[in-house]
Amino acid sequence: MLTDLRYGIRQLRKDPGFTTVAVLTLALGIGANTAIFSLVDAVLLRPLPFKEPDRLVMIWEDASRTGFPRNNPTPATYMDWKSQNTVFEDVAALSWSDFNLTGDGEPEKIEGNAVTANFFSLLGVPPVLGRPFVSEEDRAGGRKVVILSHGLWQRRFGGDPNVIAMDILLNGDKFAIVGVMPASFQFLGRELWVPIAFSQQQLSKRDAHYLGVVARLKVGVSLAQAQAEIQAITARIAQDHPVDAQDLRAYLLPLREQLAGTVRPALLVLQIAVGCVLLIACSNIANLLLSRAAVRKKEMAIRASLGASRWRLVRQLLTESVLLAGCGGLLGLFLAGWSIAFLTQLIPEDMKLSAIVGIDAEVFGYTLLLSIFTGLLFGIAPALQTAGLDLNACLKQGGSGRVSDRSRRRLRSALVVGEVSLALVLLTGAGLMIQTFVYLQRLDLGIRPENVLTVSATLPWNRYGEIAKRSAFYDQVLRRVKALPGVVSAGFTTAIPLTWKGGTSDLTIEGQAPEPGRDAIHRQVSADYFRTMGIQLRQGRALTEEDGPRSLPVAVVNETMARQFWPNETAVGKRFKLGSLESSTPWLTIVGVTADIRQMGLDVPVKAEMYVPYPQVSYNFVFAPRALAVRSTTDPMQLAAAVRREIWAVDPQQPVSNIRTMEEILASEVSQRSIAMTLLAAFAALALLLAGLGIYGVLSYLVAQRRQEIGIRMALGARRMDILQMVVGEGMRWSIVGMAIGLSAAFALTRVMSSVLYGVSATDPVTFAFVSLLLIAISFIACYVPARRAARVDPMTTLRCE
Repeated sequence: MLTDLRYGIRQLRKDPGFTTVAVLTLALGIGANTAIFSLVDAVLLRPLPFKEPDRLVMIWEDASRTGFPRNNPTPATYMDWKSQNTVFEDVAALSWSDFNLTGDGEPEKIEGNAVTANFFSLLGVPPVLGRPFVSEEDRAGGRKVVILSHGLWQRRFGGDPNVIAMDILLNGDKFAIVGVMPASFQFLGRELWVPIAFSQQQLSKRDAHYLGVVARLKVGVSLAQAQAEIQAITARIAQDHPVDAQDLRAYLLPLREQLAGTVRPALLVLQIAVGCVLLIACSNIANLLLSRAAVRKKEMAIRASLGASRWRLVRQLLTESVLLAGCGGLLGLFLAGWSIAFLTQLIPEDMKLSAIVGIDAEVFGYTLLLSIFTGLLFGIAPALQTAGLDLNACLKQGGSGRVSDRSRRRLRSALVVGEVSLALVLLTGAGLMIQTFVYLQRLDLGIRPENVLTVSATLPWNRYGEIAKRSAFYDQVLRRVKALPGVVSAGFTTAIPLTWKGGTSDLTIEGQAPEPGRDAIHRQVSADYFRTMGIQLRQGRALTEEDGPRSLPVAVVNETMARQFWPNETAVGKRFKLGSLESSTPWLTIVGVTADIRQMGLDVPVKAEMYVPYPQVSYNFVFAPRALAVRSTTDPMQLAAAVRREIWAVDPQQPVSNIRTMEEILASEVSQRSIAMTLLAAFAALALLLAGLGIYGVLSYLVAQRRQEIGIRMALGARRMDILQMVVGEGMRWSIVGMAIGLSAAFALTRVMSSVLYGVSATDPVTFAFVSLLLIAISFIACYVPARRAARVDPMTTLRCE
């Protein structure tokens, strides 16, 4: 083996042009595979940083019929699941909360969770400092304690180990720090945790959907068994409580799928894409080796005549191939490492701390095995062809050794056909992704995002529980911000579009029978909010400053809500109320209808939505405004410091966070699709280039081999156009066959992409037609260049040599 390696190195050094082209081609293929695998390994394969993470699941309510396939359970439903199941070791609950951290330093908004005391023990991750919560702290009226994330501990407290038992102010209340979590711990993007401390009244609620539920399966219990039991329990709940839980359904979601989110199908598509690129690269190298074998046929014949067996020759050639692949793999590692900073943008937000992408031992081992496999893959056919030469024909003076030329030619043709078919699959996938991205970019959002600044200012309940105090804060901030130079308008809202993909309220429609599951997105806004966001009014009027606490309770609804609840009628003047018919909430009179906006997501159907003036809502703090939008005449980010200063002038303890432009929010909504599209388009372009080079290389070699034949044809009367047609026709036949195979494969494989497409079908005929024409054009160019060279052969020179 050492002898073979030394000899292989000398052979590669003797032909630096071939070696350079082959190594660079393999580096691109292996490097792309290594880079995508490192991301797939970090996100989909590596164990999550929890104890036995494969047994962890999330439990969601299924409210698909109302637009929420993952609906939050209620406290009462959570308690029923926890007490009646026999398939879980434990079940924990959490709710999402924002906390205003004040005291030393600048006010800061912290995203946190209120959790049950068993939350950390269920996950199997204890604090790195201090302790977890105890059951006494998870009771109504219990001691106020908090556990910090490692990042918050480092950022706000400088990593002080004496932070345990220190008091901090959260929403104006004192909380004692009892623990700090490890650096790798992350659960749904939160930075601190407090006990949820349910009261008995809260545990009886079946109309408050705000919990997340995580459970650990018992050893030996399958996901299907647990799913069957949780469905049975949920069916009993619906039967026992028909008013509050009618049609209630539930399902389990493995924690890995919960955290990976929508990036999983995109990663699988990219892994298939880089696999296709590598196969095309292997086909090209195999064709290069077949061409090189013609030069080395006498060398192989002499070795065989001196006693080398066919296996010995094959081993020598495969060693050279693996050595070549090893060099390509080594360079590919550097290319993969260089691309990691870009690839990390595809990591889901909920896995940023645990999914570390890098060239570690696992990735290095993958690259090593991939290089060996690649070397064997592209080397085996040329090695067998070369080792099977006719010795007598090769050793004759001037012998051509063409006994195996026909089989070698068939192999070359098959490789080119494979390259074309794989390239077509990749180009089709890239075309569909590009169409999706363009469609989303051109989608009518219902708003005008340019020159809009957005900031978050969440008011704490203990200081702003009264509507008069809330309204005074909003009014003063709006008055100050509107007076700033360059400000056109400003408005408060519950949530900026696309930033909170939830927040609905049950409705009762006047004059209509109650219907379970009838709800709409609930947003409390100021009078100038529609003008600031550029939301168009379709009917009636917008909200005004006169819609105050003493005036008639009113609401504005979107077109979808008007069509859904009052079909073939005018919604203006109709009335509805939040909650059931017996609830104490006032009837709201519709005074206007606005255009639909993409509140829940660019690729999510528009849902019924209502806007109510915040001065009139004294009965619901959950939907109180927490975001400010400011429209300016110039770059909105230039106003950020001034807006923050005006908010602090009203309340120095109020944190201001999430300062972004509306255009940045839109860009982040499509960022993962944009990155996946860019990568897939780059891989498709590389595949197209390699396929074109493959056709060109094979035809160039065939023209060189058939030079004498072409000269004789021309001497016997063949015209240059005849030679052009002959060479181009042969190459295009390979392309047409490859495209036929590729189209069949693309129809099957692009269905895998359905979940990442929007606005375009996975079998879109326009995309398939355009890609086919593009590939035909590239194939023709690749065929025409060597065909033109063939047509210029001088028959006299060729015959004189003969």
